[in-house]
Amino acid sequence: MNPVEKIESELDNFNFSDRKRAFLKLKALADQKKIPLPNPSPKVNLHFHTFFSFNAYGYSPLHIIWRARKEGLSMAGSVDFDVLDALEEFLWGGFELNLPVSSGIETRVYLPEFHDRELSSPKEPGVAYFMGNGFTRLPELETKAGKTLQYLKEIAQKRNQSVLKKVNSYLQMVTIDLEKDVLPLTPSGNPTERHLVMAYVIKADQIFYDRKEQIKFWSEKLEIAQEKVENFLNHKPDFYDLIRSKLMKHGGVGYVKPDVGDFPTIKQVTEMILDLGAIPSFSWLDGTRSGEKDPKELLDFCEAKGVETLFIVPDRNWDLPDQKESSIKLTKLYEIVEEAKRREFPIFVGTELNKYGQKFVDEFESPALTPVAPYFLRSAWILWGHIIMEKSSQRGYTSEWAKKNFQDRKTKNRFYYQIGQVVPADRDQFKQIGLLSTEELKKRWA
Repeated sequence: MNPVEKIESELDNFNFSDRKRAFLKLKALADQKKIPLPNPSPKVNLHFHTFFSFNAYGYSPLHIIWRARKEGLSMAGSVDFDVLDALEEFLWGGFELNLPVSSGIETRVYLPEFHDRELSSPKEPGVAYFMGNGFTRLPELETKAGKTLQYLKEIAQKRNQSVLKKVNSYLQMVTIDLEKDVLPLTPSGNPTERHLVMAYVIKADQIFYDRKEQIKFWSEKLEIAQEKVENFLNHKPDFYDLIRSKLMKHGGVGYVKPDVGDFPTIKQVTEMILDLGAIPSFSWLDGTRSGEKDPKELLDFCEAKGVETLFIVPDRNWDLPDQKESSIKLTKLYEIVEEAKRREFPIFVGTELNKYGQKFVDEFESPALTPVAPYFLRSAWILWGHIIMEKSSQRGYTSEWAKKNFQDRKTKNRFYYQIGQVVPADRDQFKQIGLLSTEELKKRWA
């Protein structure tokens, strides 16, 4: 590990002061030209999960920003499950490195209109992933938005407790305690299923001194050959995925079938997002699910619910081992993009990085994504334009000001795109933007 890598490893310290110190050291080295930082290239990832929910590499918000800047991304966005814990750190880091950033939240909602059809949560009819993007502030705890945010975290942790209880009962010899074994793996007490899996693997390592005994144990519990277990133990990330798939996902002993009451309504989550000046986004998986097959129906539904942006993980729709599957899903991707373009629905994109081996950024230059990359990039600049206006003067994309001043989405998108393209992540420029009148803003960017 060279000196720079040593500092970079400190970016993931759970103590904010320690990782901030490391971040500023790296920034100083970059300012001195001792670490070269490339010019931004036309690629973005607006979907990075940080260690505040789960990142496969253990990356903190500051580590993601640092690597995004090192790799020449034009913009980076954080998204965590059920919390906004990364928000302030992500925005601060972005301004320090002059990198446009966004911060958001991801959760699941139940949609009675799709009660018998699958959406973005496989094998769970009526359940969909839903996001808020472009947050610039946190709610006060006692506000309606603050209570909704707390509720999201509580129901997620309630589900984790149920999963843990079921898996403990099944594994018997290897049991974990949420307080002692799981929470220490998180910086702010927001564990996910993936943290539970890590805790089980760590506990098994502690219990079985004899590797052969551990292999035998997992072979019996996961119902796979001992040779396969041995191979998996040599590559822990794949082993984590196997355990989660076998024990916690649909069909596994720890699977908790969702009940309608286990999820907030789309109205609750949308209201929270709008109350905080952010943008609601409907998550689209791949267009092959029964609830996603008709882009027009889906976007009609979104519009009726006050949702006017989509979130997509493009990599799931083309870079697949099965060429036939890849072709079908790519066609579906093109279909949803065309319908979104027709309605002027921005599409935010990116890969989560919550699974080992995922790309840090989508291959925008690939033949598959070349036709849609310009629209994805345009949408990213609309999101950045929103951040500029919302953070500087609460005149963002979903503000009352925007409703009053733009007659339709096309006009609104043009304004936020224009301002997003030209205003950098610079605190002084944000202050200046915030002082401009509506007339001055429209004259420059509408």
